[in-house]
Amino acid sequence: MTWFRRRPPKPLDLSVTVIAWNRARELEGLLANVEAFAREVVVVDGGSDDDTEAVCRSHPKVRYAARPWDGHFGRQKNASIDAAQGEWVLHLDTDERVGPALARRLPELCARRHVFYRLPMLWLVSEDPPRYVRSDKHYPCPVPRLFRNLPEHRYREDVGPVHPTFPKAVRRRMKKVSGVYLHHYCLAWLGREELLAKAEAYARREPGSEGTNAAYYLWWQRPHRVLPLGDWA
Repeated sequence: MTWFRRRPPKPLDLSVTVIAWNRARELEGLLANVEAFAREVVVVDGGSDDDTEAVCRSHPKVRYAARPWDGHFGRQKNASIDAAQGEWVLHLDTDERVGPALARRLPELCARRHVFYRLPMLWLVSEDPPRYVRSDKHYPCPVPRLFRNLPEHRYREDVGPVHPTFPKAVRRRMKKVSGVYLHHYCLAWLGREELLAKAEAYARREPGSEGTNAAYYLWWQRPHRVLPLGDWA
């Protein structure tokens, strides 16, 4: 009988890409969350006047770049991806964190034949204790965030500006993952008045997005359950 030994995954060659604008404290938490597995963290700053730049330049894994914010999320995100040097890219917002199950499985996912993953996201509504919301929009909520660093893996810049998307040919290649999670803290860190203002501001900037904004940010207005996060995510 011939035994075949499974090859261990290659060392993770992963760039975490982030766009930021006056989010120094959030960025500190993100860097602590990803520094154990990221080869580098590319931060594109839209013109902060807080200490975002200082936070970035004090961290050995961060490559900092300034790009004036022009109001289009897709263009700003693409600038961060363009600067990435890793074989793989994990794009995060400053209010997102990688759950422990996902952190453990990143080498395995990046060793597979797939080139683009949609990762499930949990929308947390409190930190202490950590709880997340379940609704038809918030769970499951797969988002396109982990992909091989290829030129075609860029957001469309002819749509948006608030909710950019990838080209249809790229979306067809995306593979859903189960059992691992990103943690999104927007609902936990903002009060209801702030979330109302956020939804209204996004709707003004991108007419037609009113329903999408309300569904995600005004979570208390739709049928839902709030559940403890536990250790599984």
